[in-house]
Order: sequence, then C-alpha cells, then structure tokens
Amino acid sequence: MDKTKRELTNSLGRSPYSPQHSSQAQVLDPSPGASSTPTESNSRGTNRKYPVVKQKGFYSDVLYPGATDLLGDVCAGPSVYKNLLRQADLEQHTPKVTTFESPTDFESYLDKQVIGPTTEILTKADFPLQAFKPKVQLPFQGLPGQCPRKIEIERQRRLYLKLDIAQLLANEGIDSNQLMPRHQDPDNMPTIEQKRDPLFPIYLPLQIFDDEEYDCRTPEEWLLLGLEPGSRDRKPVPGKALLPTDDLLGHEDPKSRELIYEWISVGVLDYDKETKLYLVHKTNERGMVRDEEGKPILNGGVTPQGRAPLMPCQYWVPRVRLLFLAEDPQVFAQRVVFANALRKKTQALLRYHLYVDCMPVDGLRSIDEKSLARMKQLAMSTSHLRKESSVLNCLQCLEKEVTLDYKRTMNKIIFDGVITSKPQTFSYVTLPEKEEEKVPEKGMAPSR
Repeated sequence: MDKTKRELTNSLGRSPYSPQHSSQAQVLDPSPGASSTPTESNSRGTNRKYPVVKQKGFYSDVLYPGATDLLGDVCAGPSVYKNLLRQADLEQHTPKVTTFESPTDFESYLDKQVIGPTTEILTKADFPLQAFKPKVQLPFQGLPGQCPRKIEIERQRRLYLKLDIAQLLANEGIDSNQLMPRHQDPDNMPTIEQKRDPLFPIYLPLQIFDDEEYDCRTPEEWLLLGLEPGSRDRKPVPGKALLPTDDLLGHEDPKSRELIYEWISVGVLDYDKETKLYLVHKTNERGMVRDEEGKPILNGGVTPQGRAPLMPCQYWVPRVRLLFLAEDPQVFAQRVVFANALRKKTQALLRYHLYVDCMPVDGLRSIDEKSLARMKQLAMSTSHLRKESSVLNCLQCLEKEVTLDYKRTMNKIIFDGVITSKPQTFSYVTLPEKEEEKVPEKGMAPSR
C-alpha cells in the first residue's frame, strides 16, 4: 500500500496528504526503493501555499426602537411591478368595440402629425402640379454635360414664383391700377399745366391692343394643364389676374373711379372662344378655389344641368389681364407694356385727327376745277357707266367728298407746321410718323 502511495506521489509531484502527514510517513516507514530523501520531500511541500478556508457566518444586529422610521418596513422585501397580463383577460379590462371607431375628421389628425423635416409638399391645393411647370425648349434626353430637362423646368418654376408682376410693371413705369379705363369727372378734368401721366384719360380697353405672339401656349393647352393623368375631371389652372378688390362694385360698375385694381391669385376655370375671355375665380385665404358649399370646382364649373350663375368672386377677363404661373412674368410684363404703349399712341393719333377735323375750312383754297374735271372724265370713261342715271348722283357726292378731303389736307399741312415750330408749347400733341415711300423695282411709264 505504501509503495503505491509513493508512486502516485512521484507521478503527481505532490502528496495526497498534508505536508505534516507525508513527512511523518516517510520517516516512520522509509522505503528502500524511494528516489528522494525526506529532506527533499519536506522542502517541496513547504514551498506550496494553499488558500485559507474561511468559515461561513451571518452578521446580525439589534435594531433600536426608532430605526423603523429610518429603514422603513425591512420585512416587506423589494418593490416589484405586478404582472397584469392575466388581468387583461378579465371582462372589466377588455376594451369596448367603440374604442376602435375612427373619428370623422381622421384626416385632420394625420395632417397634424409632422415627423421631422421633409421635402414633400404638405400644403394642399386645388391645382395640379403640372400646372406650375413652365414650357422649356430642351430635349428629353440631353447630352452629357448639358442641363437636364427636369432640372431646367424646376429652376424656371422657382424663378417664376419669385417674380412679382406688379413690381415688374412698376419698374417699367406702369401703375397696375391705371391700366383700366375709368369714368371721368367732367367738373374736375386735368389741365395741361398739371402735366399728369397720363395727361389725358384712358378710355380704350387694353385687350384691343394685345399681341398674341407673346403667348407660348394656345388657350386649349393652358386649360389642359389642369387635367391630371388618369383623371377625367379638369382642375383649375393657377394664375394672377388684374381684378377689382371690391367684388360687388366691380360687377356693377367696372369703370368706377372708386375701384382699386390689383393682381390677385386666381384659378382659371374656362375659356370662351367667341369673346376670347377666360373665366377666373379668386382663391380664398388658403389659396383654394371652392364654390359656395366649400367644394372644389371641377370642369370649369359646368355640371350636367349647365353652368351655374357667376359667383361674386368670378370674372371674365381678357388674356392681357391674366398671368399664368407657368409662364415667364418678364415676358408677360413686356406684353402689357407693349399693349399700353400702343394704346397711348392710338389715343394720341385719334386726338390728332380730331384737331385737324375741327379746324375751319372756310376761306381755304379749293381744288382746281381742271383737276376735278379730269377726275370726272377718267371715272366716266366706261360706256356702261354713262348710261346709268344713279351714277351721276353718286358722282356729285364723290365730288363734295374730294373737295372736303382736299381742304382737310391743307389744314393738316398748316397744323403740322405750327406743331413743328413750337414743340414745347404743343408737347401733348403727337404727330403721326411719316412712312417712307418704297420705290418699286419695276414700273411703267404712263402712255400719252
């Protein structure tokens, strides 16, 4: 047995017993075949350290009577959350069916939920998105290095929305409120010394002098911008129109001196081909086009029963008083400037001819009788006209007309000479422009 223990000790490098017990066993019962002496065994066992085994214990203390106020209820244990999962199966905790009913204004709750910034257009409008896109002359598939079509459309759209048509006209010296003709007060007419602009009242409508070459789309194409893909209902097209601020007085008397005309946001509903007028509807405070019941106006307000009577906020306006948001405001401003300048020029020429017509013809030199007789002879040279008795009556009327026109021409020459000699005194008079006579490339000499 001892031999087996020694072999086990040599193989493991330590004794299965404590150092003291192992040394005693080696001294009392030495083995002649052991490879180590008792001294070496003691030294090997003494160098090893074993952890001290501590005896388990519990700490306790005696609490004095006032410790309960400081420590609380120490016997209750820690506070925990109760598991209420099983209580949800009870009838008293079961939710009612009415809890899951959605409110009638559910969309208003969704509109109020805004989670962080976004590039989405959150504002609702009665206008389709394509109604704001301008017309650009770019290919759908551009070459590398060129500006893409969509980017150019977006740039132009943002630029058009930034420009103000009233400010553009003001930069050209035009007051938008003065574009509309008004009733004049005969007791308070402006004088020439006041040098007002315009000096004379405006009485001709602006649409007569409108140039349609400024338009980039036809009326049908403008209205088609309100038709969304996949929809049969045509929505209004956004724009700005020169309208009166007072709707009641604007319909009763559009030329009233008390009216104020401004460029107001509108929705274009329809177009009349006969009168060439557009039907526009003023937008409300939220920028929407709604009827009296608060519903969107579709298809120009035409229903199976027909077109409803015009609302106070609806007007028929010409193209020169309507700016679409999808067109260039700078080009439209030049269109208004051209029409206004042509109207001023036309009114000035009408006054000029009125001045000449009002000049007396008494005492002026009449046309030469020989020249008048030669005119009659050339007019009656046809044999068929000589036989007609009614031709002679017409010839007398023509003779009086030629004589009057000759005297008027003499007055015109005198009037032009006076105006040219004193341009500062007659600065309000506009002389007609002289047309240069074009010499024909080919001609024929009269036969004698």
